[in-house]
Amino acid sequence: MKKLLKSIAIVGLVCASFTSVNVMAEKEAMAAPAGPTLYERIGGEVVSRAIVEDIWTNHSNNPIVKGRFLYSDAVTVKERVFEIFAMATGGDVKYTGMDLAERHSNMNISEMEFNAAVDDIMAALTKNNVAQQEQNEVLAILWSVRPAIVNSFMTTDALTK
Repeated sequence: MKKLLKSIAIVGLVCASFTSVNVMAEKEAMAAPAGPTLYERIGGEVVSRAIVEDIWTNHSNNPIVKGRFLYSDAVTVKERVFEIFAMATGGDVKYTGMDLAERHSNMNISEMEFNAAVDDIMAALTKNNVAQQEQNEVLAILWSVRPAIVNSFMTTDALTK
């Protein structure tokens, strides 16, 4: 049970950045002309799954966040990350995970951890030849959900005490 809870929590950390996208996507859909979604421009399912694999590898090797993944079920985490990444970028995929804001409310994720996770995601996009414009759009999505993920009381000063 503890392993399952930790896996669910990690899904939240990795993908926290994509939670509030649903409302943003609806607003943009009404205002934006029809055209390929960000998901389609990135390369759809094939490229998105490759990005998720690289995010997993990056997080697993990143000393700042890898401890959060030690007891995770990689298959489950990667599937939830794919779902939320696809949904957040406009793919026709349903996210089946928990509400990310609620999930992160007791995880005490620091600014440093959030930034490290974002860096890992951006590196995965670069590795998969995602164009700069699309990377910027993903970064905007990540940044938009930051307040729901980061514990604003978990400062660098608090980490050193």
